[in-house]
Amino acid sequence: MQNGKFLSGRTAPGEGWQNYPDRNGDGVYIDVDTSEGGFTDTPAYIAALTGDDRMWMTTGGNTVYNATPTGFRVYVRRVDRQPIDPAYAAKNGWHIAWIAAEV
Repeated sequence: MQNGKFLSGRTAPGEGWQNYPDRNGDGVYIDVDTSEGGFTDTPAYIAALTGDDRMWMTTGGNTVYNATPTGFRVYVRRVDRQPIDPAYAAKNGWHIAWIAAEV
């Protein structure tokens, strides 16, 4: 691939998580800022939920929503639909590791 622009990063562990209000308390989301990449078009994003514990009981941590040149959003919930909130994400050190590629 020639003349491509690539960037990778991660969100701060345990920080930035918000309640997903339309999910009756069973989900959280995080907005990932990729503006440092200076992308002119929306890049292809690859995302992964990482952390210290409890990632194995979730779904959604690798799915990118609302992608733009400056970022994207990831929604996460437990597969058993048990409640989670930002404190749960913080306690488990959750963060999003990501890669962006603009070609």
